[in-house]
Amino acid sequence: MYTIDASVWVNGFDQREPGYEFSRDLLNLLATRSLPVFIPNLVLAEVAGAISRTRNAPEQAPAFANSLSNLPNVTFLPLDMIRIRRALALAANQGLRGADSLYAAVAVEANCTLITLDNEHLTRLIDIVPTCTPRAALENLQREEGEEGNG
Repeated sequence: MYTIDASVWVNGFDQREPGYEFSRDLLNLLATRSLPVFIPNLVLAEVAGAISRTRNAPEQAPAFANSLSNLPNVTFLPLDMIRIRRALALAANQGLRGADSLYAAVAVEANCTLITLDNEHLTRLIDIVPTCTPRAALENLQREEGEEGNG
């Protein structure tokens, strides 16, 4: 099971970004294999804002967010006070930004690997939740697929 930070969703959308192929291929593989993804519902606003800003394409932003909200393997978790308190603790104890702490809280709660391009996630959550880049997650999934085919 996985939690995917907004940075990865946006990176997989924007082919001008470095590492775009890894994020795109990972997101496609997760969907194709119907692997469970748990993310805070905040992701919809985050990706819409990022796409609108970086692409200067406000019309593309809601379309992408809507397509994301319809993925059958993705579960959106609402931002209730229990999750906010977990995120608050992670933000305070690990020095994470507010939205970043919400992805970490969801990953901890759902017992997921957090896939991110955010260096703070990758370095500050080592002892709290498994974290990796899209490239590493893609390589792990492809290796597992190869092992299943050989076994």
